[in-house]
Amino acid sequence: MAISWRTELEIGVTEIDEQHKHLVESFNVFLRACRDGKGSSELLRLMEFLDEYVIKHFNAEEKLQIKLAYPDHESHRLQHLGFIKRIQELKNQLIPEVPPEINQVISTNSMLLDWLVKHISGSDKQFGRYLEEVGYSTSN
Repeated sequence: MAISWRTELEIGVTEIDEQHKHLVESFNVFLRACRDGKGSSELLRLMEFLDEYVIKHFNAEEKLQIKLAYPDHESHRLQHLGFIKRIQELKNQLIPEVPPEINQVISTNSMLLDWLVKHISGSDKQFGRYLEEVGYSTSN
């Protein structure tokens, strides 16, 4: 089961929307690997990707929120911190040179799916509506 990118998920900022698309595609690669029985090997690559992704993506979102005085910035930032903490917990369960166990693959799969559904389609879409209200466009 893959996740399809839909225009309804876009918030109207090209840079952020492209980053979201990249996250969805990376998750889909992981899902395909799980389907093919290779989830354990792909989990390590996914964690490496997420390390880089969260720094770049969350910083971009939060800087824009501060710039535009987004009233729910602090709540949004705390969601980001919660995601970072959960990723770190999952990574701490991994043992170097030992393939991840199936429960680690399932936990990561579940957490990411929950994040994609709740955060992007919820909190990020709410931020997108705020951007429309204040008349922000990527050309600003």
